[in-house]
Parts: sequence; C-alpha cells; structure tokens
Amino acid sequence: MNLVTDKKGERPVIWEWMHKRNKLPWSSDLRVMAAMREDGSIASAVGFNAWALQSCFMHVAFDNTHGLTRDLWRAAFKYPFIECGMAAVYCLIYQNNDEALSLVKKLGYREIVKTVDSVMFEMKFDECRWIKEREHGKQRFSTAST
Repeated sequence: MNLVTDKKGERPVIWEWMHKRNKLPWSSDLRVMAAMREDGSIASAVGFNAWALQSCFMHVAFDNTHGLTRDLWRAAFKYPFIECGMAAVYCLIYQNNDEALSLVKKLGYREIVKTVDSVMFEMKFDECRWIKEREHGKQRFSTAST
C-alpha cells in the first residue's frame, strides 16, 4: 500500500471517502492522508483538524482493519508530532462505537473525559509508541503533568 494525500486545489478525494464513512465535516484546516491499494482504491484514511497551538484532532476511517497498517499509523503520528511539532493529539468517539473505542485504546490513546454521548481521548508526544525521538533527531520537552 502507498500513502497518499489530497492535493491542494484538486478534488478532495480522500476527504470525500472519509466523509462517506464517518461523516467527517469539511473544515478549512483539514489535512488528510490515506493508505491506497495497488488498484487505486483507498483502504484507510486519517485526517487532522482543529489545529491549536500545541494540539489537533485526529479522525480515522477504514473499510476493514486490514487497511490499518503499521506504516499508516507511523505516518499518522509522525505528521502531527514530528512534522507539525504538536504536543498532543485528541480524538472524540461516540460511546456506542465499540470498534473505534477498542482501536484508539490499542493505539495507545488515553481516555480523558466522557460526555453524554462521546468519549474524548488524548495521545501525548512523549507517550506515543508509534514514534521515537532518537529516530527523528528532535528533542522535545516532556508534556507529562507534574
């Protein structure tokens, strides 16, 4: 599988694919990447938006779990943490979405709050097993609470 992104100024194919699966609304700060099969179809995609000074939100869509590769996860966490310098990535999952709740826990996200219908999760840079500081040559300050 190859990792691809939507190109600025072109039709947002990856976002359209994600929107069909998880109703991700369009936002002007949305950035996406996808794992594309050799036949040109999308297997899975990750999107980021709601960029703040030190954090953003991650959104995921997939046809089946076979499309969720280690390469996709490494790239999905490398982008906000290494390329964009974020300290934390958040996701919000409906409480009745057992598959997504299980997935974010397996990825290493930590539950931080429950609302009436959703659960919010956080992944901090220094807690992310999908990236390693020494591999990327960046020194970061810890975001752990004292």
